[in-house]
Amino acid sequence: MSYESPKGLKKVDERILVPGLPIVEGEKNATLELMKQFPNVAAYGMLLLGDPKHPMAQLVSERWPEISNMTGDQFALFVFDRPTEWTQSYMRYWQNKLGDNFDSTWKDWQAPPEPGAAYGYISLFKPPLTIEQLPCLVLFTDPEDRTAVVRPIPDWDKDSLFGLLKAIAATVQESASEPREQRLEFLRRELTSPGARFKATAGHLASKAIAYFKEHPATVTSTAISVVLGLSGAGLFTLPAVAISVLGVLKDTISGKTSAASG
Repeated sequence: MSYESPKGLKKVDERILVPGLPIVEGEKNATLELMKQFPNVAAYGMLLLGDPKHPMAQLVSERWPEISNMTGDQFALFVFDRPTEWTQSYMRYWQNKLGDNFDSTWKDWQAPPEPGAAYGYISLFKPPLTIEQLPCLVLFTDPEDRTAVVRPIPDWDKDSLFGLLKAIAATVQESASEPREQRLEFLRRELTSPGARFKATAGHLASKAIAYFKEHPATVTSTAISVVLGLSGAGLFTLPAVAISVLGVLKDTISGKTSAASG
């Protein structure tokens, strides 16, 4: 049975789900060098998990072909996990893409992922990440500058995380229609506040989002103001009951009323 792209995402002959490699002192960063193979994508992403037992790590390994197709030709997503099985189509794609460099790169990818390799990348972004921000998805549009949008990855079940990843991929594809110099701000706006496309794709996760806000107020405080503005902006739309609940949680978070006991 042939692969069918998730609704809203086109099928393309690209496999830009890329195994990341650990940073080796004294050598060029192989992962950043590989990014140069994709100069025309809308955005680059790094899935920094740190914990190989996180549900997102398991999701990536188990559903690698789907996610690989889902990223499309505009989203180069680098991950530090490995698929449970490498497909022939994935191998052929990279043979054509890498040419003479394929054998050495493929050999590196076959090695088991190095535990904690994601932590080696936290200082490469602007501003640098902290260990406490992992697990997260880092999105950026310039592999040299690496000014980034950081989206926390919640500890949800794998099906919900797949819906979240699908919504992010759809938003990245949508950003391709923006001028290059405006894409990062577009992603920041759409992925840290409930933009129209993101809400349409991930709306069924609203109740989980509320619970996550309650349990992790420190993680979402930095984006709380933009979320409130996105929801209440000048009365552009009528707030549904779930949005009112979100606003209530965020109001308490900002004022410091939310405690660990409230989760």
